[in-house]
Amino acid sequence: MKRMFATLAAVALILGAEAKPADTKSLEGKPAPAISLKTTADQSFDLAKEKGSVVLLDFWATWCPPCRESLPHLQKIYEDSALKEKGLKVVAVNAGEDKETAKSYCDKNNLTFPVALDTEDSVGKSYLIRGIPTTVVVGRDQKVKKVLVGFGPGTEEQVRKAVADALADAK
Repeated sequence: MKRMFATLAAVALILGAEAKPADTKSLEGKPAPAISLKTTADQSFDLAKEKGSVVLLDFWATWCPPCRESLPHLQKIYEDSALKEKGLKVVAVNAGEDKETAKSYCDKNNLTFPVALDTEDSVGKSYLIRGIPTTVVVGRDQKVKKVLVGFGPGTEEQVRKAVADALADAK
């Protein structure tokens, strides 16, 4: 087995490729990993129960500057009644923080979207999260349609386009 791995590594080096661990983008087109978490409002969020809706998942934490910058944009999408009518659900998945930390931050910043608590980072691991924020658009068929990592100029437009594309897919 070691010899086979060494041979594969040598081939990768010869071809100029480095072996990279799978990340969230590798999930595009595949079934979305299961999510069953409690929210800061003590509600249950179960992704499987959202089949038929497009779900925008945003993995974030309060200590992450790009996450903090992206959350007001997520709030605008959450408040967009036209998107809700078409079947969009928005859920922010807090990565590894406790309920009070996430809830306090959201309350202080007037963020009203549901926040699911991934306190053990088990969902983050199943989604192969390597950096936050990571935004995942899950289609009506429960497949990952688009993954966007990070936040910067143009990201909000990319998220809106991914949501529009997923909402346009047949029910």
